[in-house]
Amino acid sequence: MPVTSSICTLVEGDYHLGLGVLANSLVRHGFIGVIWVGLRGPLPPWAKPNAPAGAWTEFTAAPGVVLRFVPVTTSAHLTNFKPEFIQQVWTQLDPTAARLFYFDPDIVVRARWSFFEEWTDYGVALVEDVNSPLPETHPRRGAWRRALGRQHRGVRRESAHYVNGGFVGLAGSDRGFLDEWREAMALVGTEIGGLEGSMFSFGATRPDRQSPDYAFSKTDQDALNIALMTGLQPLSVMGAEGMDFRPGGWTMSHALGPDKPWRRNYLRAALAGRAPSPADREFWRQAAGPIAIFSPLTLAVRRLALAVAVFLGRWYRRN
Repeated sequence: MPVTSSICTLVEGDYHLGLGVLANSLVRHGFIGVIWVGLRGPLPPWAKPNAPAGAWTEFTAAPGVVLRFVPVTTSAHLTNFKPEFIQQVWTQLDPTAARLFYFDPDIVVRARWSFFEEWTDYGVALVEDVNSPLPETHPRRGAWRRALGRQHRGVRRESAHYVNGGFVGLAGSDRGFLDEWREAMALVGTEIGGLEGSMFSFGATRPDRQSPDYAFSKTDQDALNIALMTGLQPLSVMGAEGMDFRPGGWTMSHALGPDKPWRRNYLRAALAGRAPSPADREFWRQAAGPIAIFSPLTLAVRRLALAVAVFLGRWYRRN
């Protein structure tokens, strides 16, 4: 029997545009299977459903590739809901999947899909964040150890890796790592006063918690890194180039920050000295299909603006 892999992600608002391009990139690089989408809000306008199938609504992206939209009703911020949703997929929706991958919907895949499956043979697949490494003696880790101590839990592994929370790949033998991540997420929820808050919402209510000196400012990502310290599952960690955060990448592109490729005014940014990122270029390279997310005119206009911004960026950059 062939190895079966499934993918899951979480989407609300205009992140459906990123989801569509993520799905396009997966199809182009050989993925066959189900993409489970935890959705808060209405179906994307480009997702013309097949007949509803019980607990989800199904959309065929390409031969052999379907997106299954599952309503999400949690009060938690979706970024804090990742480990719980991944477990829901594996235990309730897709229990026969041999491997399960989570991708944020602002990621684009660049490598052949079979590489990702091979990757999970070596351990839990992860990618370092732009802020990695975080030394074992870093005060942030000290605060995490103290919080674990308050819950009578200890550190079982020391690591300087600080991984990004936008991607996790797991073989069935390592699915116990999700228990570690969920427990760490619950710990972070206790520290921040509930999982409704996150790095994306602190600005309105608790700007002090956005500060880098606050040990839980990255919520789900900090919880994931705490799970690396409490779990004993084998790990396989790529450097920050794995998400195009630094040169030399070939695996994924991850668009960081609120100025996502589908929102960005490339000409205005270029005139302000901000050239397009690799994630911007990769997004529009893979936006055309097989899912028609943007009209041909919109696609042409955005690609032209991107090309002009890339040219301007060669000559004019902010220091």
